[in-house]
Amino acid sequence: MIYKKKAILIYVGIFFSFLVFLFLSVTFQMNIPYSSRAFLEYQIAPVYSKVSGSVDQIFVKNGEFVNIHQPLFSVDNKLYKASYTSALGQYNEALDSIKTLKSDIEKNKIIVEKNRNIYLRNKKELTKFESLYKKSFISEIDLDNMRTKVLESEKTLKNSEGILDNLLTKYKTNEDSTPTLLIAEGALEKARINLQDTTILSPINGEVVMDNFYQNTSIKENTPLFYIKNDNILKVNVDLKEKNIKSITPDRRALILFDGIPGIIFKGTVENISPILAQGYSTSSSLVNIPTDNRWIRDNGKIRVSIIAENSKSIKHLSSGSMASVILLSETNNIFYNFLAKIWINIIMVFNYVY
Repeated sequence: MIYKKKAILIYVGIFFSFLVFLFLSVTFQMNIPYSSRAFLEYQIAPVYSKVSGSVDQIFVKNGEFVNIHQPLFSVDNKLYKASYTSALGQYNEALDSIKTLKSDIEKNKIIVEKNRNIYLRNKKELTKFESLYKKSFISEIDLDNMRTKVLESEKTLKNSEGILDNLLTKYKTNEDSTPTLLIAEGALEKARINLQDTTILSPINGEVVMDNFYQNTSIKENTPLFYIKNDNILKVNVDLKEKNIKSITPDRRALILFDGIPGIIFKGTVENISPILAQGYSTSSSLVNIPTDNRWIRDNGKIRVSIIAENSKSIKHLSSGSMASVILLSETNNIFYNFLAKIWINIIMVFNYVY
């Protein structure tokens, strides 16, 4: 009977201990969120060429610091220079054709006016000839010849008017909208851009990360060739439970422990919460993918939190993507919770040495 009571007390003690542990763990997790699913991320920009060709010159070395828009390398531009020269010639030819067209229009206007005057003069002459014929002063042959002359002058006038109308159709009052000129301008601009893009510039400030990149290498357009790494901003991304979203605010302090530097705890501040996660986006041609889960309580959702770590040379020795553990300090700067957070991150530091 005594052993039975002791057993009951032990089981009750274990049960209440479990409840207390559960309550404390939930309380701590709500006030000082922790996750070992964190990684270091540098600002990295790929370097690629917008034109194809062979590498002509390389202006920088691996590990060298470069400024934004600084030349990195160049592509052989002989073909692109030739294309630009050809496009420039076609553009000038289009301008000349417009000038020639304007000149032809002016000349044909004079011709039309001249032919109109001849036609009107011949019509007047025909009226006189008809009057003279009625009075028998001229023969019928003379009258027919005059009529033929009027018809020929009328035909000549209409032909010249047709030529003028055709020229006016080709000519645009706004010369910049002339089709041939627009085509030539487009080709020239494309050739200019391609020639300009034979010198590749740095997209950001940072350090050159270049491997196996040499002169005379054949490259394709829009293919990443190497990278520029900016480690002046050290960002740590961590996945925390979604239920903490209200308490995770910008500038909240954090403690960071990197797997690659297990003996040092770094400080950081929350920058923002990512507004879009992978499961928060679906294409118009597919349904939302909801993973099946047989558990009666599903796993908590995760949110991506970006933390700016203190600028340290030790961190800069790590590679982008290096894993880390992160714990947020108390939102209200509670001494008790901050003390527990520091104890916990130090325990993790010990485990990092052992494991």
